[in-house]
Amino acid sequence: MNFDREQREFQSAFHREVWWWGVGIVPLEESLTMAVADKCGGEVLEGCRQWHGYFLALTEDMYRDAAEYLPASPRQYRDILESVATGGSLSGDAIKWAAKDWDDYRAAKNRSKAYVSAGADTDCCLRALGRTGLAVEYGSGSVTFANKRYPKIFHAMRMMEYSPNAKKTPVRHHFAHCEFRQLIKSYSADYYGLLRRVSDESLAVAHAIHDYSNVVKMQRYIHFDIIKYKYKNVRVLDFSVRGDETPTLRVNVETGGGKAGINPYMGDVPAILELIDKRIKAIDGARFE
Repeated sequence: MNFDREQREFQSAFHREVWWWGVGIVPLEESLTMAVADKCGGEVLEGCRQWHGYFLALTEDMYRDAAEYLPASPRQYRDILESVATGGSLSGDAIKWAAKDWDDYRAAKNRSKAYVSAGADTDCCLRALGRTGLAVEYGSGSVTFANKRYPKIFHAMRMMEYSPNAKKTPVRHHFAHCEFRQLIKSYSADYYGLLRRVSDESLAVAHAIHDYSNVVKMQRYIHFDIIKYKYKNVRVLDFSVRGDETPTLRVNVETGGGKAGINPYMGDVPAILELIDKRIKAIDGARFE
């Protein structure tokens, strides 16, 4: 199924979170570049292709049959998959954990505030993930994870978790959205990549503000998933995207005494530009006091 960036109504918060995940998955032709292909082995490359297909299938199944995945959240399912790929060791196409290590992980998750408050359980999550191929085998002293439908995914997932400067990049974001450019170098999405999930109207709002920033000579920079603008090295505003808000684009303008935050429509642009002008005048005025 194709998730629609313009969608605004959802059956539940769970459906909305799955939708936000789905619209954020980077098209394979964008993330699996020639540079990635040149530096990754055959099993990793096939793992990337299968991983992309797997997450498309998983988000579709979650959206259509949400009751099979509740009460855990989509984020909690991603966390399990990421943790599985990070721990243990790669054995063929599977990930093998020491049984004690997995038992410790499972126990810690099940007693965590997030799991207790949601009524979630790790074993129930694993059973739900079995709908799209995840298989768990409990052996003598070990627990083995494999995917019967997408057998090569753990080659790519594990490489992602140990990719360049992983702790200094939004690897969790890249993992969720199949951003395979992270596999070979520390990667941060650009302006257009960060705004890929917003509606056409929100994109037009962002472009209008960005165009005005060039007129007034503001500098743009990106930190993780936030697009920030400075004037004479003083922060003026930032964009971020929020799947739990409508519109999903959030604009925060510094006022000198705090921030004016808004999820704008096109009709709000003049007021935002006026706030920007006031902030710039205040910065200029402060330099001459």
